[in-house]
Amino acid sequence: MLVNVHLSHLAGTFSPRQNVFVCERLHARSLLYRQCYGRESPHHPVCAFARSHCDGEESAGCAAKKPAPLDEKALRSLGAVDPEVPVPQQRPVSIQSFCAPAGTEPRLIKDSIQPDTYHVEVSSPSHSQERPYERIPISMLGADVMAQYANITELNGARPLDAPVHFVPEPSEQDKRQQARRLTKGEDRPTNVFGPDDRVVFRDTTYPWRTTGRIRTVNGTCTGSVIGPRLVLTASHCMDWQDGGGVGWVEFSPGYYNGNGPWGLYRATRTLWWNRAEGGLTDVETAFDYVVLVMDRRIGDDVGYLGYRTYDSAWNGLDVWWHVGYPGDLTSAQRPTYQNNCTISTAEEQLLKGQTGLVLGHFNDTAGGHSGGPVWGWWGDETFPRVVGVQSAAAFSPAMNPSGDNEFGGGAALSALISYARNNYP
Repeated sequence: MLVNVHLSHLAGTFSPRQNVFVCERLHARSLLYRQCYGRESPHHPVCAFARSHCDGEESAGCAAKKPAPLDEKALRSLGAVDPEVPVPQQRPVSIQSFCAPAGTEPRLIKDSIQPDTYHVEVSSPSHSQERPYERIPISMLGADVMAQYANITELNGARPLDAPVHFVPEPSEQDKRQQARRLTKGEDRPTNVFGPDDRVVFRDTTYPWRTTGRIRTVNGTCTGSVIGPRLVLTASHCMDWQDGGGVGWVEFSPGYYNGNGPWGLYRATRTLWWNRAEGGLTDVETAFDYVVLVMDRRIGDDVGYLGYRTYDSAWNGLDVWWHVGYPGDLTSAQRPTYQNNCTISTAEEQLLKGQTGLVLGHFNDTAGGHSGGPVWGWWGDETFPRVVGVQSAAAFSPAMNPSGDNEFGGGAALSALISYARNNYP
């Protein structure tokens, strides 16, 4: 048995949440809203007046509402956040793991042609390679979990202190020329892309982009994101659900790019879920199409992890969201893409065993491989984004109406799932 490996070495903090009150008279898209709550001029006298007339629910015509995320213009004005401590010159990276036959000792052999490439050899009576965690135990959540965590609507994210923050990622130089040529009239692509393809291939190992990565299972590839110190969020329909219980092996490589995972490979050891999604997805299945994977090591210590916030329908129509995925069409699931200025058009509640999930309809560009990819927003002066959902479904017949949209899954059930996972698997 011969395994080729390539060594690669590369060389996140809490910030107080900014609480603001939004007067019902101020439309979310108005200039006044963007100036007062989009960081452009938060201390302007007009803003102070608006706040003074909207502080407290007693004021006529005013209500305390959740602030909307920052738009792209505000994010680009922020610039990068520098690391707070020096970046380590080297750090341990788990490149591959496997089960060696009993009584054998693996050997590390340096390649004779490429000096930074090694082979791992082990004597074996067969050519088959057994995977660790071949069958992963599962934990289905119930009504007791929902009741316990129902009031938790947001959780903070964190970045390693040695990680810089880029609010907007660096595009991939390799793909710039290819993406300069957009689809023209009469050209077809077998994916649900609405209008011009707005996805951008990127290569950025700063926070938070390093928290996203490629999921691999026996079924193929999906996208995942680190949501806690040992936790990865992805879609339920990406799992290889096993008859008799459990799911098949799941591997996750954060920051994966063209065969290289700078932080190595992590394996799932347990799956936390509400609903088993397979095949075509109903609206109920989409609303609960997410799982949290408990990994074999503390992945969040290396790359950081994202925050979370329960989606509010008051944000429908705002072009403030970011979506990350590993598309099969643009990059053969080898390089990640992001789409900014995403809009969630509709939020439809679905009930399952007393739980409430949301189908978040959108017309942003997705393809095979995007499944499980996060959609997030940035709020106030926080240096971490908050996930509000994961990519779930694409319409069988795409159309610019609610029956032909793409769909994220999210809602209160996702909030409870993440809260339960962080509390029980820190």
